[in-house]
Amino acid sequence: MIPTRLSFYVFLLLAILSFQPVSAVYAADKNWQSLLSEQQRLQPVSLNTRKMPLRDLIQLLADQHQLNILMTDNVKGESSLKLNGVAWQDAFATLIASHDLAIRLQGSMLRIDVAGEHTTDSNEYHSILLSVNFAKASDLAKLLKNEQQSFLSPNGAVSVDARTNTLILRDTPEQLATIRQLVNDLDVPVKQVLIEARMVTVKANVSKELGIRWGVSEYGLAIPEDAGSFVKGMQVDLPTAAPAGTFSANLARLSDDILLDLELTALEQENKAEIITSPKIFTSNQQPAYIEQGTEIPYVETAAHGATAVQFKKAVMGLSVTPQITPNNHVLMELTITQNTRGDTVATPTGPAVAIDTQEMSTRVLAKNGETIVLGGIFQEHNLNDDSRVPILGSLPLIGKLFSHQQQRDEKRELMIFVTPTILPQS
Repeated sequence: MIPTRLSFYVFLLLAILSFQPVSAVYAADKNWQSLLSEQQRLQPVSLNTRKMPLRDLIQLLADQHQLNILMTDNVKGESSLKLNGVAWQDAFATLIASHDLAIRLQGSMLRIDVAGEHTTDSNEYHSILLSVNFAKASDLAKLLKNEQQSFLSPNGAVSVDARTNTLILRDTPEQLATIRQLVNDLDVPVKQVLIEARMVTVKANVSKELGIRWGVSEYGLAIPEDAGSFVKGMQVDLPTAAPAGTFSANLARLSDDILLDLELTALEQENKAEIITSPKIFTSNQQPAYIEQGTEIPYVETAAHGATAVQFKKAVMGLSVTPQITPNNHVLMELTITQNTRGDTVATPTGPAVAIDTQEMSTRVLAKNGETIVLGGIFQEHNLNDDSRVPILGSLPLIGKLFSHQQQRDEKRELMIFVTPTILPQS
């Protein structure tokens, strides 16, 4: 009578413990029971264990029907179990569920792992190729999987074919769909900016004829209150101190009603200005563009063993522009101007070397789309010889000097750079 009652209580306890967990196990992979016949599943089991390693206990039950199982490293712990004539199916499922494990069928093998952390069946992994049109595939690969975060599943993988700019992905169908949408959202064309630069040397005070009122003094930001439309809305970021000499920071915003090309052409015809160069260059948003005008100076360098070689040093005027398009379609530009001119020839132990006088100015300015920003403050000294004479009489020998006049004078010219950013429409 007592054994019968004990068996009843054991069966009742197993039924209570396994009511919900067993259904969870069966829901994880209902096909795992197909490896056994009904007779094997209902075969009675009697066990009495105390603090037996969980892995050994699972293996013991599996060995009764020669089941092949794979347990991950997460399966650990101990279990105490006392069974008397309980169906093998109930005993095995209850043991799995009571330790929050999950069963998945992989071929003819059972894979056992912690519920919610089990590895996806390798048969569920798919591989796809995603062609990247505008971005760099290598940059997207780093974004998809890095040390901080990963958009891939634990066993997902991504690689790059640099030759075709293609992402090679292997993951679950659900994860691949998410990644495909993410790549489509990120792989968009970057906005392009046209940078027009006009480098002009002008005589002193010519800037007033162009309607320019400088918004920045030699010693930093100083926008006059009466500057009106010429410098309205000026936003700059300049150093608080300007270098000494003939290189100081001047910056202004050109009035909208100025036809710049016509004005410069007129000044050039009046010999008040000289257009050095007017390049145009395309660049992407937040990508630097560099323009330079000048020459390379050759010099002979003598090595220690007596061999000589011709080297070159650049004496150029350069403009570097890095545009950043703001959400309201303004352009924030980082501007750097460099002027390198030939200096003195210096004697060195290996021979004469050419010194390069370097001047540089950097600033950040916010401009509207299509607006022209003027950079100035770079002055150049020119020695000029004026030769005036009376026609015919001034060319006569001996007495020609009486009808001619020669004069040397210094002329100060200012280098002005006009920068116009234009955001190009996307097709």
